Amino acid sequence: MKKRVTSSFVAIGQGQPGARGKALLAVDSELELVQKLVPATVNHTTISGNTATQAGALEALEQNTWVHLACHGKQDHMQPYNSHFVMKDEPLMLLDIMDKDIPHAKFTFLLVCHTAVGDKEMPDEVIHLAAGLQFLGFKSVVGMLWEVDDAVAKHVVEAFYNNMFRDLKDGGVMDCTKVAWALNRATHTVKTKVLLEQRMVFIHIGV
Repeated sequence: MKKRVTSSFVAIGQGQPGARGKALLAVDSELELVQKLVPATVNHTTISGNTATQAGALEALEQNTWVHLACHGKQDHMQPYNSHFVMKDEPLMLLDIMDKDIPHAKFTFLLVCHTAVGDKEMPDEVIHLAAGLQFLGFKSVVGMLWEVDDAVAKHVVEAFYNNMFRDLKDGGVMDCTKVAWALNRATHTVKTKVLLEQRMVFIHIGV
C-alpha cells in the first residue's frame, strides 16, 4: 500500500544574483504575497536572500511537494540539463536536481522568464526548464514564455493561488490536477487588468 505523503509548500526567491544577472526588485514582495495566500493549514516555508543558495534550494526541493520559484533562469540549448536557475552562490542546474531524490514532487510555479521556451529552430525537441522539471518528477508545472511586468506577475499569481487554495478552507486537500483549471481561471480573472499578450505568457504542462 502506497504511503500518503503530507503536502508541503516552499517559496524560493533570489532577487540579488550579483554578477549573474540584474537585481529582481519585486521578488521579496512576491514571496510575501505568496506566503499570505498559502492557507495556515498548509505546512509552508520561504527561502530567500542569503539562504536561497544552490544547496538550500536543492534541500527544499527534496523536502517539499509544492514549490514556487522566483529568480533568473538561464537556458542552455546545446546542453539542456545545464540549464539553470540563478541562486545566491552557484547555479541550480537541472543536472543537480536530477542527482537528487525528489519522489514526492507534485507542482512548481516558475515565476522565471523564458522557462517554457525551446530552441527557435527545434522548439519541440529542446528541453526547456519547465519541461525539464516535469521530466525530473514534477507532475504539474506552470512556466513563462517571456518577461512580464512585475504588476502583471502579481495579479496572475494572486488570482492563481486564490483559485488553487479556495477549497482548502472547507477541509479540501492540495491537488496538482487542478493547476490547469486554476491558471485558466486566473487569466480570465485578470483580463480587465492585464493585456492578452501578457496573460498568454503563463502556460501549464503536465497533469
